[in-house]
Amino acid sequence: MQSEINGVVEFDFPVHNDERGFFTEVIRQSSINKINTEFSVRQINHARSSKNTLRGIHVADWNKIIYVPCGRVQAVVVDFRKGSPTYGKYKSFILGDENRNSLFVPSGCGNSYLVLSDMADYIYFIDREWEPNQEIDIRWDDPDLAIDWQVKEGLSISERDQAAKSFKDLFE
Repeated sequence: MQSEINGVVEFDFPVHNDERGFFTEVIRQSSINKINTEFSVRQINHARSSKNTLRGIHVADWNKIIYVPCGRVQAVVVDFRKGSPTYGKYKSFILGDENRNSLFVPSGCGNSYLVLSDMADYIYFIDREWEPNQEIDIRWDDPDLAIDWQVKEGLSISERDQAAKSFKDLFE
């Protein structure tokens, strides 16, 4: 399902629950093909974070698919693609135990997440291999973006993300 951010798609596959647990698909190539994009997995990353960890807004020149298999996060996508009709806008998604959807984030959009549960696993598939100095970091609390984070105090944020620059400094 297309979101308010141009090119960001939330995939909603059926979740089959029973007394043993659940089963769901994370992604299908045919679903990716429907959004008219080339996507071939080149790297899969897995991060585990504790409650109130906020991983800052990182922008890269690759497409990614996000899936949260355990826990609950507020995932935020920001459009930094000049010329896009949603340039400078963000969309927030709750992903994880209660919403097992996958999220496609196109190249040039930044993404960030905040852990709302005691712990969360955050897995993302990217269509390029990571290399140093390929990402741009944007302030998670940038007043021009005005992201409505579900938790505002007591956050655990890396030094890298605390030192990130503002949207205007990098894109305006």
